[in-house]
Amino acid sequence: MANWWAVGLGAPAAFLLAFSNGANDIANSMGTIVGANAMTMRQALISGAVFEFVGAMAIGPFVAGSIAGGQLHTSVFSDDPKLFALLMLSALIGAGGTTLLATLYGYPISATHGVISGIIAVALCTGVPGALDTSGFSHTLFGWVASPVVGMLAGMVVSGAVHQLVIAAPDPVKAAKKRQPLLLTLTAAISFLFLLLKGPPIVTGWVDKRYWLAMGLSLLGGMLVTAARAVWSLLHAQDEVLLNRHEKSCEMTGCATTSTTSTPTSLPEDGCSEKGGSDVTRSDCGSDMGLEEGSSLPKFDGVQQPFVSLLMVAGLTVALAHGANDVGNAVGPLGVLLDPSAVIAAASHHGHPSLPIASLLLGGIAFVVGILCLGSRTISTVGSKITALTPHRSFATQIGAAVAVLGSSVLGLPVSTSHCLVGAVIGVSLAEKLCGVPDVDLDLNVLRKIVIGWVVTIPLAAIVAVCSFFPLRWAFH
Repeated sequence: MANWWAVGLGAPAAFLLAFSNGANDIANSMGTIVGANAMTMRQALISGAVFEFVGAMAIGPFVAGSIAGGQLHTSVFSDDPKLFALLMLSALIGAGGTTLLATLYGYPISATHGVISGIIAVALCTGVPGALDTSGFSHTLFGWVASPVVGMLAGMVVSGAVHQLVIAAPDPVKAAKKRQPLLLTLTAAISFLFLLLKGPPIVTGWVDKRYWLAMGLSLLGGMLVTAARAVWSLLHAQDEVLLNRHEKSCEMTGCATTSTTSTPTSLPEDGCSEKGGSDVTRSDCGSDMGLEEGSSLPKFDGVQQPFVSLLMVAGLTVALAHGANDVGNAVGPLGVLLDPSAVIAAASHHGHPSLPIASLLLGGIAFVVGILCLGSRTISTVGSKITALTPHRSFATQIGAAVAVLGSSVLGLPVSTSHCLVGAVIGVSLAEKLCGVPDVDLDLNVLRKIVIGWVVTIPLAAIVAVCSFFPLRWAFH
């Protein structure tokens, strides 16, 4: 039976971390979608919250229970499990508080980094010999630094490929339509691969570094998705013809369509409408909060439209995987508070105790509440404040970040998805500049603030955790 203080203090601390984690990391999946005006902010928040919750509840039971970072020799606390519980409680408070602070400012950071830094700092303060596992410190630190660089390089490669295959083609509209099956196959394959390599241990353990198997299954899944999409298109081809006839008729007679209120018949290459011709102007492509609620989504041209569905597939896959994986950052340490002895015993056998469904539900609900309350802040930063995004740029950013994370996983490099995504945004912009695309600007002031946030939150989480640990130990140990 858990002590009252473990439940009374641990549950709010776990809720705080899950709340702030969900609000901060939702930008990883939905920031580029809102930035491209493929969804309104409200649609993105609701969709992201649903997929995060489904991931937490459906896949989370196979993930939660782990201790972020693996930086502790838990066996040394076997004689004093309460001290171990206080350590994890302090780390929860430190990471939750600093992640919430970063979210309020709209800076996308890694909550996992905060948990790890808090665990390391408090473990040093416990005075328990051999508590820290220092074998992977340098590897972890290198991963923290390398994340944005890897994301930037991957974003440049993907953006360059998209530009050459579609944007720079003699007939971009024809090229976009012709290459959509290929892009859909690759997008679905990367999404499946993301779930296989970054999903629950029951899946990643089955793959067991057989990357050829994971890639083969993912490619097969991508081909099946493309085949299903082709069958669906054939079945609904007549409906599409009737819809096109209706739209042409409306253009001639001036009647309103159901898709937009005043959308122009032709759009510039970047897929954004010109000023005065639509409810969504060119300046709205880089607006702080995306489209205003109640306004209609822009009707993209033939170049940009094929990328919208691809972008949504990639983004929602990331939301599902994040809900599954990161619920463990909050409810995993809560499991330590509920029964520290069981966690220590399980860790000594290289396992993790299962968590009660109530703990997972707490984490899932906290994700949803955090996303709906504060998720718009980091979504706005990633989607529009760094640079203006269009569907093809957002697609390159999302796929570039996924490729960076997957490639790093294969190499055993611990990277942050948030850092990779910001790096990918930069990489896509740089690639388009190199390709001669005009009016592609990066807000260096925003980037500077984000990097400062990355640097500051890691030691700040450690300081808050240590400041929490000493009064907690004095009161309950």
